[in-house]
Amino acid sequence: MMNTPHEGAPLKLRLAIVASYLILVPWFVIWAIGTYHFPPHIIALLSGIAIVGAAFLMAWAAEAGQFVFSQAFALAILALLQVAPEYAFEAVLAWERRIHLAAATMTGANRLLMGLGWPLIVFIAYIASKIRGDSDPMTEVRLDVSQSVEIGFLVWCTLYSFVIVIKGTLDVIDVGVLVTTYVLYLVFCIKMPAEEAEEAEEIHGPAKLLLGLKGALRVLGIFLFFLAGGLVIITAAEPFIDSIIAVAIYAGISAFFFAQWIAPLLSEFPESTSAFYYATNRKLAPMGIGNLVSSKVNQWSLLIGTVPLVYSLSVGHLAFIPLTPLQREEILLTGAQSLFGVVALMKLRFTMNDAILLFSLWFIQFIYPPIRIEVTIAYLVLALIEFIYYRHENIRLFQEFARAWRLAFKGEKR
Repeated sequence: MMNTPHEGAPLKLRLAIVASYLILVPWFVIWAIGTYHFPPHIIALLSGIAIVGAAFLMAWAAEAGQFVFSQAFALAILALLQVAPEYAFEAVLAWERRIHLAAATMTGANRLLMGLGWPLIVFIAYIASKIRGDSDPMTEVRLDVSQSVEIGFLVWCTLYSFVIVIKGTLDVIDVGVLVTTYVLYLVFCIKMPAEEAEEAEEIHGPAKLLLGLKGALRVLGIFLFFLAGGLVIITAAEPFIDSIIAVAIYAGISAFFFAQWIAPLLSEFPESTSAFYYATNRKLAPMGIGNLVSSKVNQWSLLIGTVPLVYSLSVGHLAFIPLTPLQREEILLTGAQSLFGVVALMKLRFTMNDAILLFSLWFIQFIYPPIRIEVTIAYLVLALIEFIYYRHENIRLFQEFARAWRLAFKGEKR
């Protein structure tokens, strides 16, 4: 195990950790007393602040965790905890059999994550590099070869989304395929080797303090960061969304618009916070993309797979969910966007042009929803063009995925 000294660590780093824990306290006090004693705007404010603090704690834990476990596994756990608000919202809608809203949230969250979240990583990385005065401002984020694991699984999940569109249903078959996919992904991540010790020299801030702990204390410190953040997400996610819903109803926002865009925007808050934090650091920017890609794998597999499962529990027997023409169009649009996104990442770098295209098409469809078919076609055409243009670089993804498989399951050395 690597030991990184942290003697003389700046006081401000320790204060940052203490402050992140302290801002969780008001929420836990309210939660212990009972949220029904407080008005929605107070719940929304304090739970939202706590979620921000939790996001930073978990981001630092994942940053340090890549040198104890593997980056893929650290990001997978981070994403699993961060997506908890979406699980809570989707589960409630599926249990109440409001499938039209569940489908809207599911597709809206996926498109928002890729159409807004992914591009912002590049935009923030570029702005941060300009502020730092770097001689070569970041116009692309070069991914680590180990991230071929997340991208490879996202390729499969994206292709399977078209199967759902063709079937026209969400059913127990989808539960089996998608949940199994996520379990395999998690096992793959667990088996991946940790990052090289030399790379830890590039780590700074609170994560550096965690890495400075020795042996079991380091693992305990990382676990406590994940635990504190996870407890906040688990306890605050549903009250946070419920309180925002109450405020939205008071403001006269439609249920469908809220379900498709406002709720996903709020539920994406934890992973966006940590990913954007990574994007401000040149060395960690690839982790920002990795964080959101891992969240996308989570959403496309486990999240979607739980919808028909919860629905079946609600009706008391195994049941399939028939998809309306609108829902099939929404899933097709989401799948087409995902296809362009994964093709853009297959060359293991995410460029400014990729980011601008993803954001522009998402924004056009956001402000004018009826254009979904035209935007779907645009995504598919762009994916084909990108795949052909970078066909020689794209081969590298499959090579690195195969190498990651050998590292994880065949014991091959780096």
